[in-house]
Amino acid sequence: MNQKRISRLLIGAGGIAVFGILVLFGVYAPVLAVEMRTMYPDYAALYWPGLIGVECCGALFLLALAEYFRVCFRIGQGHSFCLENVRSLNRIAAYLGVFGCMWLCFIFAPGLFFGLDIGPVWVVFLLCAMAGFALSMLAWGLGRLLRHAVEIQEENELTV
Repeated sequence: MNQKRISRLLIGAGGIAVFGILVLFGVYAPVLAVEMRTMYPDYAALYWPGLIGVECCGALFLLALAEYFRVCFRIGQGHSFCLENVRSLNRIAAYLGVFGCMWLCFIFAPGLFFGLDIGPVWVVFLLCAMAGFALSMLAWGLGRLLRHAVEIQEENELTV
């Protein structure tokens, strides 16, 4: 499989991820926030801060996907092993690490600060945080491997 085909497949997978993120954070999160506001009227003041926090998490995920697309386009151009991809992977790791931390805050903040039991939703939040951390570690590890590959490639080019 050539690099352009791989790039197209990766871009397609990223497009599916963008669609999922837009549906999750653009449609489902606001609907869930409205339901939570009606279920817990005493905590209606937390509606906007909570919704803005969740939307910030969605923005972090979209930023990570933007970096992902940059990597995919560079792969399609034949620049798989370059320092720009290493930097993009490091930014992806940072965005998703912050995403995971924010989701952990969404698990513990309602109970610790407001005495609010969010019910079984915490399991979904925990899975989202774990996924964010796992993807962050994956991007970080790939960035380290890619950095070594770039160094080897530069060394080989100097030898030739």
